[in-house]
Amino acid sequence: MAVIIISSNSLPKAAQIAAETAKALNYRCLGRELLREVGEKYGVSEERLHKTLDELPSLLGVNAKAHALYLAYIEEAVLAKLSQDRVVCHGLAAHLYVRGVSHAFKVRVLADPSELIRSIMREKDLSPEKAAKDAKHEEALRSRWSLDDYRVDEAAPSLYDLIIDLSRMVPEEARMAPGEAVRIIMETSSHPKFKPMTYSVKAVNDMELASRVRVALLEHFPDVIVQADGAAVVVETTAVPREKGKKVEAIEKLVRSVPGVGHVEVHVANDIIRQAAESFR
Repeated sequence: MAVIIISSNSLPKAAQIAAETAKALNYRCLGRELLREVGEKYGVSEERLHKTLDELPSLLGVNAKAHALYLAYIEEAVLAKLSQDRVVCHGLAAHLYVRGVSHAFKVRVLADPSELIRSIMREKDLSPEKAAKDAKHEEALRSRWSLDDYRVDEAAPSLYDLIIDLSRMVPEEARMAPGEAVRIIMETSSHPKFKPMTYSVKAVNDMELASRVRVALLEHFPDVIVQADGAAVVVETTAVPREKGKKVEAIEKLVRSVPGVGHVEVHVANDIIRQAAESFR
């Protein structure tokens, strides 16, 4: 069965629809409760993990290095769950990194703007005008966050297999909007296009292994790019020539310690910026 990933401009709306969809399909619902498990595994507070998903790196919040590391922790945990199939996922940015997987059915749910503003008014005790401004600010922040971390705007329609705009439902359907969205998601997810195939299951498994390797490397080598193909892992990095051999050896040792890894390749490009900086000393 398909893995369903729900994204929305309203976290509560995504959580509601994801929970109802999971219940209707008898799937597991995977949301931000996973952050507790991630925090316990890596000794990171849930608050910092939430900030990583909601905020840009900053001097007063989560710095850039920790931000990248915490995202890697979250991705590893999410991919491990998604590789088990029959999951409805929300609130964990999976729509941005689970890409190219045919049985990963990605849905964007757009909340009614007036309802979104009323929700912000209640939550933050703001006037309608300030709540509307807050909603626009949050939308801009989300776009910048996704562009900075995944080089794609999460509002881009091309990311999704289905977009449901709750504000476009006719008045008599409006009261039942979440239920109608669930019905649409259920019907569409049953299409043969979203049936797990050998190649698409392999794609998720490759992502899951690559995520585990990346977590093993990031603390020591923050510049790595990791790809997996079955048990074969390729790591791309940079180094100045005099450090190349030592860095390759250290990376290979760490990668081979990750369960499931067979063959390892490390490709090293010259660190031109560091070379230039050292030449001026």
